Amino acid sequence: MNDYNNYADRINTGGNFCGHNPLDPVLILPKPPKKGKGGIPRTLTLCIERVTRYFSNPRTVIPSLDLANGSLRQQRSERRESCILLMSALLKRVDLASLQVGFPTAKGFTSYTINYLTADTGMGQKRVERALSDLKAAGIVTVTQVNKKQKDGSYKGFAAIKTLSKSLFSAFGLGVMLKKERNKASQRQAEKEKEWEKENVTRTSKGRAALFMAAMMNSFTPPPKRPEKKDEALEYQKRLQSTALELKQKNADWNTQQCFYEAGQLLSGP
Repeated sequence: MNDYNNYADRINTGGNFCGHNPLDPVLILPKPPKKGKGGIPRTLTLCIERVTRYFSNPRTVIPSLDLANGSLRQQRSERRESCILLMSALLKRVDLASLQVGFPTAKGFTSYTINYLTADTGMGQKRVERALSDLKAAGIVTVTQVNKKQKDGSYKGFAAIKTLSKSLFSAFGLGVMLKKERNKASQRQAEKEKEWEKENVTRTSKGRAALFMAAMMNSFTPPPKRPEKKDEALEYQKRLQSTALELKQKNADWNTQQCFYEAGQLLSGP
């Protein structure tokens, strides 16, 4: 027998019980991006501010998004709200140089996952997935799945690459501003890549030097004419290793034994 004593009607304010109120929509992210110094570029903050216009005038502001579901009827307010929040989250996390949602690193580009973006919006994942489907259909964002082959022959999936369209910025009068800011961002990225390359070269050089020194320590046979006293022997050993390393740096084709032999000849004198 069913117990109806504890039953309580759910109140739907309009939006499939997702908490949406068409008279008081949520159009701002729970944690908006920082503006000004230390924040994201002005082009992005302006676009985030202007996408909220879509809620009141969807057919005028972004017609392709309003018609994304294939119906001539205006997009439901709950759906408009979720699209605005997701667009804001994408703009908050986009890399301006590439317009991909993520950040570049020395090892490659890292894309944000849909779970990460969902947390940014403050919505449930199902709402975010539906909004993403609408944005894709409208041509506002493209999504490319990435799978990389592993050594064992299997494939590993990575966060899909989500790329914003320049048309989103043009819809809000930011096309020219976007082009200028992207040029600046590309220059900054090029400088970073040069720094990463220098750091990589430095690490590689240090690594090779360490390997060479280790090889010297393992394979070195002291020459017969070395000083007998302990302190003098240690000093001679240091000088010999230092000289051998210098010779190796100047003569990359020499092996360890040859470097040590030549170093011994230099230190022993005529």
